Amino acid sequence: MENGTFVAVLLIWIAFFILAIPLVLRMRHPDQRPFAAYLIFVSIFTLIAGILFAVLSWLAVLLGLSPALERLLPSIVFLLLVFVPALLVATWQARKPRWRKAPPT
Repeated sequence: MENGTFVAVLLIWIAFFILAIPLVLRMRHPDQRPFAAYLIFVSIFTLIAGILFAVLSWLAVLLGLSPALERLLPSIVFLLLVFVPALLVATWQARKPRWRKAPPT
């Protein structure tokens, strides 16, 4: 990846997480602290998106479909397959109530 592309992706990633702040504040469980819900959302989203991107990229190369990702429609489908499940899992985790079990002594 070229340096300009890396910087652009990084800026888009940061902008997405800044724009996610109001979303997480609205959707979080009332018992969950706002900052904790945001950290859960960001961590889970990043983890799931990274894993899905790596696995789907590996499958595309393995099956010889990587040249198809140079076209617009397959690229959009690929990105949807990466980011939609990540968004759904991160939203689900951020909406869960806080864990109420007492810490071990």
